[in-house]
Amino acid sequence: MNDLQESIRAESKNHPEFALEHALAARALESSQTSFAGDPVDSYGEQTNFPKSHPKGVSEDEWQALKASSIGGAAETGRTSYALLDLDNDGQRDLIVDTYAGGTGLFTYVETWRRTGERFVKRSVEPESSLFYTNDRGANQAISWIRLHDRIYAAYRNGAYGVDNLYLLNPLKINRQVPTVSVRYAYSLKVPTTQHTEDGTSTYALEADLRAALDHAITQATKVASGSNPDAPLCPIPPTGAGEDDYYSYGPGHYTIEKITDLPVMIGGECYIGALIDWFGSYSEKTGLFAQLAVRKPGVEASGTTYEVFGRRHVTEVSGSLGKVEINDD
Repeated sequence: MNDLQESIRAESKNHPEFALEHALAARALESSQTSFAGDPVDSYGEQTNFPKSHPKGVSEDEWQALKASSIGGAAETGRTSYALLDLDNDGQRDLIVDTYAGGTGLFTYVETWRRTGERFVKRSVEPESSLFYTNDRGANQAISWIRLHDRIYAAYRNGAYGVDNLYLLNPLKINRQVPTVSVRYAYSLKVPTTQHTEDGTSTYALEADLRAALDHAITQATKVASGSNPDAPLCPIPPTGAGEDDYYSYGPGHYTIEKITDLPVMIGGECYIGALIDWFGSYSEKTGLFAQLAVRKPGVEASGTTYEVFGRRHVTEVSGSLGKVEINDD
């Protein structure tokens, strides 16, 4: 864990946006892997069973051990795929079971089976025994198989605005105290002049004064989030109107997005309620951080207006700890 931290710090000097990704790529597991899919139960292919015929790339010895082991999916229902990979350096390939179960969070569950003698033995006999799962709607998660000090780990990243938490999971054991590396970021946020319409079919240009007001508001967003009084309204409360509850927050957000902060937005001398949101720190080389600033007039029944926000990040801190895995599972 300490060596990985030092590697991320070193990478941040030349790759301040993607130091974690470069450190993981340098330790990517290079090993012989064979993947194969389950057999569809019906014509829709939404449910699969363990294959009945010998998959290509699976040795006869492995196939006999697989058939003797009553291999199931990592979840009760869904499309399952399988991969053979040596996860403990004993010279025999182990089994990774990957099941896309869908649901509101578009969940994928992953479980592992150790090759022991003439059989594969499941890592855990508990009903909910997945090594990890990813939520593709309402979280920002990814997995990298890496080698550290000749040990193999499932490096499980759970992201949010300003931080990536990387959990080093032993793929064939029960993980209770997990080595965790946290990479923290600061952002330079900007509202682009060219904005897309809500349906995404066309663009329009922001007026200079409006863009300047929005830029000023998001520049102050971090200060608002960390140093403001949560009991104070974002905009002055008039003596009459919708009531004071309308002035403290933009309102609840959808489970698929992360609200970074509520903030005031001054436009043309008037105070508006704003909410800066993103997709749990999702970040790409092309656009950086994709976020949005939603703005509404307090006390007015209207849906408000949403503006695109982009940001570039750089690493500010790398730290490590031992503890339980904490993930977004909305």
